Amino acid sequence: MEPLPKPFDAEPERGERLHVERARGGDRGAQEELLRLHYARIHATAFKLLGNPEDAEDLAQECFIKAFRSLAFYRGEGSFAGWLRRILVHLAQDRFRAQGRRAEPAALPLEILRELAGASSDAREPQRELEGRELAAHLDDALRALDVPLRTALLLRTREGLEYEEIATLTGVTPATARTRVMKARKVLARLLAPYLARSEERRTP
Repeated sequence: MEPLPKPFDAEPERGERLHVERARGGDRGAQEELLRLHYARIHATAFKLLGNPEDAEDLAQECFIKAFRSLAFYRGEGSFAGWLRRILVHLAQDRFRAQGRRAEPAALPLEILRELAGASSDAREPQRELEGRELAAHLDDALRALDVPLRTALLLRTREGLEYEEIATLTGVTPATARTRVMKARKVLARLLAPYLARSEERRTP
């Protein structure tokens, strides 16, 4: 006989709603508690989108400042955490647009870079680390060439590991559109990185 499911514990959610209500009224203690509860996840997502801790710190702080100023617009539809992440993603996209080609995505391990580009991941030692750095530089350029919606969807899919439904919710599109954006981004990256990847394969061929 299967064990009965545990009853849903609404206390944490109820407590968060109280913090939100108090924060809406200007209670600094409630704001600090919401910051404590959600900062780590927001900062982690910001880092995956922007690629360095300093920019992630700035974006996370900007997210909470905007959220606390906009609490009147939060009506409780969906989780507060989800609402925060939507604000963060919109701010990140604004930053992508403002920075243009000066944006600096994080360098990732070779395996992940190849997965982003849709390439194989059979690099051998001792070339792996060097190729990882080289491919990271090429990927940075390729990511900057993507339209902001495509770049955002791809990063949320590959670095944050989100499903298309989650990406759709965060970016305000349908799941089908989110999937299409990720597919288009991969195709563009594969095309842009193809010359480098071909040279890399030639160097490894005996």
